[in-house]
Amino acid sequence: MVRTFKLLFWALLCIAAVSCKTPKNITYFQDLKADTLFPVNHTGVEIKLQEGDKVSIFVSCRDENVAKMFNLLTVTQTIGSSYSNRVAYYTVDSHGDIDFPIIGKISVKGLTRTEVCDLVRESLVSSEMIQDPVVTVEFINMYFDILGEIARPGRYTIDKDKITVLDALGMAGDLSILGQRCNVKIIRNEEEGKKVYMIDLTKGESVLNSPAYYLRQNDVLYVEANNYRKRQSIASGNTGYNPSFWISLISFLSSMYILYIR
Repeated sequence: MVRTFKLLFWALLCIAAVSCKTPKNITYFQDLKADTLFPVNHTGVEIKLQEGDKVSIFVSCRDENVAKMFNLLTVTQTIGSSYSNRVAYYTVDSHGDIDFPIIGKISVKGLTRTEVCDLVRESLVSSEMIQDPVVTVEFINMYFDILGEIARPGRYTIDKDKITVLDALGMAGDLSILGQRCNVKIIRNEEEGKKVYMIDLTKGESVLNSPAYYLRQNDVLYVEANNYRKRQSIASGNTGYNPSFWISLISFLSSMYILYIR
């Protein structure tokens, strides 16, 4: 009898110890220490235009009449009967070109926003039609998707030249507590097809030195659910991992044992 109660006591103690254990795979960047310089090597991280991308290009100069020849405008109706003009966008075709007014075809595939600005400016100056052009290029309808165990999954717009995985997670409200920090996937369109990159958010080296640390347009970031979340898809899937279940079971068995020996 005494031996039975000792076994029950140690069983309850083990269950309590396991239930109070702190998970080690929740905290980000566990290998990074304060005041430590962490070498990061990233080249060519700015967003570069791909086939099907859209950009707006606006040209201005001292002579507004000359500048108008190079600006495509669309007329849109606003509230009531008023109308407004906005700069139309260009779509990069299958050859990597855009058809710019008067100048003609300009190859922009693989160029950054700044490089497109410089190329258009040089083309205008070399045409001898504008000597002092100011060119503004903006991305149109560029985005990435973030799915899985995230606070606000969905599609997010890219509105700057560089955007990191950490930027993306911040925009989407970070991972939920049920998301796997050590198994984040970035699915990317490469020339040869789809490529999957893996990032372990608990390790700074894995994050900061990943080729996918800087996102590109059309990237898909997927946060996999942890095992607890996966077991929720099955009825009573997490019952065996609940300490209260084992405490109740042991209490029941001990009561049955007492009744039996009496």
